[in-house]
Amino acid sequence: MKVFLIPGLGFDNRIFDKLNLHISAFQFLNWIEPKADELIRDYTIRFSDRINFDDEEIILIGHSFGGMIAQEISALKPITKIILISSVKSREEIPFHFRTLEPLHLHKLFSKELTVKTIKLWGASHGYQSKEIQNLVKDMVNSQTNNYLQWALKQLSIWEKPQVNYDTELFQIHGELDKTFPLKLIEEPDVVIDQGSHFMVYNKSKEISKILNAIIL
Repeated sequence: MKVFLIPGLGFDNRIFDKLNLHISAFQFLNWIEPKADELIRDYTIRFSDRINFDDEEIILIGHSFGGMIAQEISALKPITKIILISSVKSREEIPFHFRTLEPLHLHKLFSKELTVKTIKLWGASHGYQSKEIQNLVKDMVNSQTNNYLQWALKQLSIWEKPQVNYDTELFQIHGELDKTFPLKLIEEPDVVIDQGSHFMVYNKSKEISKILNAIIL
C-alpha cells in the first residue's frame, strides 16, 4: 500500500507536519508549475507522473484543492481510496463566489503578495488564529508563484467532477466551521470535525490523525 498526500491551494507539505500516520510508505506531492492555459486534466497527468501505478493499493489524501486533484487522478488511473480533508466532491459543494472568479476574470487579481499583506484581516476567521500559523501560511503561499496561484483559482472556479472509470472509494472529512467550503454545502460528509476549520489538518492534527489511521490501516 502506498499513501500520497496532496496539500491545498497555495500550501505545501508543511500543512501535514503535525499528522501522526502509523505507516511508513507515504509521500508528499507538492505542486508543480502549470503551463500557460493548461487544462486541469493535462496538469494532472504531469502531476501524477511521480506516482508509480503498479499492483499495490494506492490511497490519496487531498486537502482542499488537493482533494480535487486527487479525484482528477482517479479518473486517469486506478486509485483504491481517496480521503478528502476540507475539500469538495462535486461542483455543487463549491461556494458561488468561487464559481464567479473565472467568468469575471477575478482570479487574475489574486497574488501571493496580497494574501500575505491581508492575512491579519481574514486569517483568524478562517482558522489561522495564532501568529505561528499565520507565519506558516504566509511562508507556504510565498513559496508558490502567482502564475500557479491564479491558475489554480481558475481551475477551482470552473471545476466539474471528472468521470471516474475505476472503483475508487471516497471518504470525506469536513470541519464544522470551514469558511472556505462551508459545511452547509457539503452533501453527507463521512465525518464532521467539531469546531474544525479549513486548516484543521494542522491545528486539529491529533483528531485527524486518529481518523486517517483508522481508515488507512
